[in-house]
Amino acid sequence: MFRSFSGQAMIAKAHAMYGKRLKSENYHELVRLKSVGDIAAYLKNTPGYADTLANIYPESIHRGQLELLLRKSVFNKYVRLARYDTTSKNSFLFFLVSRLEIEQIMRSIMFLNANDERFIEELPGYLISHATFSLLELAKVRDFDGLLTVLEHTPYHDALIPMEPEDGKKIDYTGCEAALNTLYYEQILKKIDKTVKGKSREELKTILKTQVDLINLSIVFRLKCFFQMDDAEIRSHLLPFHYRLSKDRLDALLAAETKEDIFSFIRSTNSYRKTLDLSRFSYIEDYIKQINSFYSKHLMRFSSSAPAVVYGYMELLQIELMNITNIIEGIRYGLAAENILKLLIII
Repeated sequence: MFRSFSGQAMIAKAHAMYGKRLKSENYHELVRLKSVGDIAAYLKNTPGYADTLANIYPESIHRGQLELLLRKSVFNKYVRLARYDTTSKNSFLFFLVSRLEIEQIMRSIMFLNANDERFIEELPGYLISHATFSLLELAKVRDFDGLLTVLEHTPYHDALIPMEPEDGKKIDYTGCEAALNTLYYEQILKKIDKTVKGKSREELKTILKTQVDLINLSIVFRLKCFFQMDDAEIRSHLLPFHYRLSKDRLDALLAAETKEDIFSFIRSTNSYRKTLDLSRFSYIEDYIKQINSFYSKHLMRFSSSAPAVVYGYMELLQIELMNITNIIEGIRYGLAAENILKLLIII
């Protein structure tokens, strides 16, 4: 557990940093800009991104560079908060490093399947000194065996061994994603049980189990609608945790036949209707992001637990990052400002 002083200091710091978030008026101004350079110049003058973007030249920055710097900004905020943790590197608060490591492993698998060697071009240098394996060696991987070698002394290695592809076949990307996500949630729930007590433990478990439900909803939707997988195969890709998506509800969801039926089922039977109006959402991804933002914002506002507040804040930062990315993409493809706004989760 956190000592009282460090915990309160962490909460105060997280709230102060949250106060620098992009507001509704910022988003309405951003969607009316004309280029990546304009977005970079705007963000350079906001409290949340001024430090990270202080030395850039907006007129010459390209999309990939800006997005990498924005991800670095999120990570730097996490590092500043983690410094208040007086426990150890086995603390629950090291969750973000695990998440980013999994993200890089999945990027590596995607590039391996595409026979693409450009992984190094977007390597997050800010993560190198924090990762539990060598990101530079990961960038050199050219096959699945090489990937396993790089991950040999990490839990990711054993999680991925069953996913080794047959000769000449591509790596099962969805299967690897399920295996690594299962490992992530198993580890994080164990760490919560060991390092967090009382109400704080329940707050964190609620949001994590809710996230697992939402991931499973997304998996069912994607695999059933776009890959026409049968029920048994879909079940094999789901995370083995349950919260509000009970066995009966999962059975009913799998029985739905069309994309419209699945989404109608989700909207009509979900447990969140009392707190959110979900009728305006047309895409499962929007639904998931909105539910996640609701619970994360609730933690930020009402929790007195440092781990819960930090987790909620980092989730909201990830949503802000997705919003900015959607704005960049929307402007890149010439979408009207009003249509870009519909893609955003404004919190």
